[in-house]
Amino acid sequence: MAGSGSAGQSAGGSAGTGSSGDCVKGTMGKDVAVIGESFIAATHQITQQIETRAKAAGSLGQSEKYVDNSVSGTTLANNQIPSQYDKAVQSSGTIKYVIMDGGGNDCLINNNGAAALTAATTLFQNMAAKNTQKILYFFYPDPIGSNFASLKSCLDSLRPQMKALCDGLTAPKCYWLDLRDTWNGHNEYTSDGIHPTTEGSKATGDVIWQAMVEHCVAQ
Repeated sequence: MAGSGSAGQSAGGSAGTGSSGDCVKGTMGKDVAVIGESFIAATHQITQQIETRAKAAGSLGQSEKYVDNSVSGTTLANNQIPSQYDKAVQSSGTIKYVIMDGGGNDCLINNNGAAALTAATTLFQNMAAKNTQKILYFFYPDPIGSNFASLKSCLDSLRPQMKALCDGLTAPKCYWLDLRDTWNGHNEYTSDGIHPTTEGSKATGDVIWQAMVEHCVAQ
């Protein structure tokens, strides 16, 4: 259990494994960084939902929080989202686990998925050098509405490339989560076609937590 600082720190020293039966619980909040852009940062409700689930499961102390450095409007390129990770390391020390999205604004603002992929490759190398153990990378649902045709096209091209990059990592180990399965058929999860409502944030946080449990990420 992570109810106290000492218990969380001792248990959190083990990365555990991917199965629930031998996954050691007790992660310190400071060991977990949440990075990305407005899909997370517009309300931070996704992070809050994950924290709620983690506390209920005894995986996070009741007074603890993750290091949520996500910032609206940021891209993977130009060292924007990567700098959020560096900031977390500077403030917390070793970041054992990263929960992230990225690439949406590279597509929406710059229509440049290739730049996002290059930046993610460098970011993951940096994470390996700084001893991050595991990444949970969640990728966007399909945008809703004709105004986002070019965004959808860019994301459709980037998605398999980013998944292949994530799947191929061994240090840190990267786990991929495609949010389309959760969001498809639920237009109520967004009010503007791309950002989650409170209901969408809750559903997203729940499915991220399920993936974290499955792969022993920040347990």
